Amino acid sequence: MIRRDEPTPAIHAALRHPAKYSDVLLPFFDLYLPDDTQWILDPFAGTGKLKQIRPNSVLLEIEPDWAEMSGAIIGDATKMPFEDACFDAICTSPTYGNRMADCFNDHQIGKNYKRHTYRHVLGKPLSVNNSGGMQWGEKYRTLHCQAWLECFRVLKSGGVLVLNISDHIRNYTVIPVTKWHIDTLAKVGFIETKHEKIKTKRQRFGQNSALRVEHESIVVFNKG
Repeated sequence: MIRRDEPTPAIHAALRHPAKYSDVLLPFFDLYLPDDTQWILDPFAGTGKLKQIRPNSVLLEIEPDWAEMSGAIIGDATKMPFEDACFDAICTSPTYGNRMADCFNDHQIGKNYKRHTYRHVLGKPLSVNNSGGMQWGEKYRTLHCQAWLECFRVLKSGGVLVLNISDHIRNYTVIPVTKWHIDTLAKVGFIETKHEKIKTKRQRFGQNSALRVEHESIVVFNKG
């Protein structure tokens, strides 16, 4: 019997995730999470890399295959299975709404660039309501509005939310994904206290492989 908190080596070998936390960002997460934090949630956990710095983290992941790698709870960030005000902190990195959300379809065969999307790496269609299948647009924004409302609900008063997010380039234009998330979290009731822009090694796949925003953002909020 396979226990969800003890994945077999075969599971690790067979599965990957195309957008894990960059190692250069992990110290910043640790810096802005209070040392005495007891209960930390990652509602978009992926393969659970946050556990490397905070082993006591509670992980929520919608995709069962990736959840199995870390022992995450399988669940939807827009409908969290948690009580009100039960977490001291939230630390997470939602999808960026970029072309990693492209699906691999028959018409894409023969493109002169390498595919590297969530669905392509998983090797099958994503679960319903997985934001990894949503490019920047109304559907993406609606899902994250709901998720941020849920984060506000489950976070204790005075709690900290640490967000990793990034803009991306589409049609030679920078899409202001970071500003949208910051503004939306403010409307929900979070108070921004810090914004760091950190240069990271960006992935060079896809149609705009030569055009990349060179930094990612770490934005810290308090639940006022």
